Amino acid sequence: MGCRDMTIYSYCRTSELEATLDTEQLETILEPEMLAIQTYCLRQSWFMTESLKDSDCNWSQEFIKRDSGKQLMNVLRPGDVILCSKIERICSTTQEVLKLIPMLQEKSVRLHIVELDGDLTNPDFEVNFQKIASVFSSLEKRKSAERIRGVKQRQRKQGRYLGGSRPFGYMIHENGRLIENPMEQRVLRKIMELKKQGKSLRAISSEVSTPVMPISFKTVQRLLQRHAEQM
Repeated sequence: MGCRDMTIYSYCRTSELEATLDTEQLETILEPEMLAIQTYCLRQSWFMTESLKDSDCNWSQEFIKRDSGKQLMNVLRPGDVILCSKIERICSTTQEVLKLIPMLQEKSVRLHIVELDGDLTNPDFEVNFQKIASVFSSLEKRKSAERIRGVKQRQRKQGRYLGGSRPFGYMIHENGRLIENPMEQRVLRKIMELKKQGKSLRAISSEVSTPVMPISFKTVQRLLQRHAEQM
């Protein structure tokens, strides 16, 4: 079938956690996948016509219920191809794969997965469901980890203390939030001021230390590094 007779749609969904990444971090994840799609197209002598993406998706949301997924299902014509880098970029479970394949076959639309190197709608293509099940098993662990990281990110944005060493300059309120410690904040401001004056770490340590609150030069170094990272 020639390229004029079909439209090649690349499709990708990103998760809720991936949506919280900055542009550079997300590109680091998606760029190799897009390169794999382009390489696959070259092998097939295809020209990728359109790219669709659903962002900030709940992992459990089915393809046909996502905005771009619904849009794609409405415009697909016989002979069209959906192309994804990985099975988990379009489906969330083996059950969803088994549900989607006959829907696409009914439309005479093919679903090519680069990672599986073939068309899942082709009856002659030996779909390795054991491998797919393994992919989704790993995905479940990833989803669980993402949920935990997502909760921690929201709590961190809310100023909640998540354990570990208490950051210098703050104290833990009874509601679990970090609030400024006035005494330590004064020390922090003094450290920044002395650093601007060109004082050495040991000189700063000597000047801000008190019998009640000794501050080592290593602590001064760590606080300055933290300040630089937050800038």
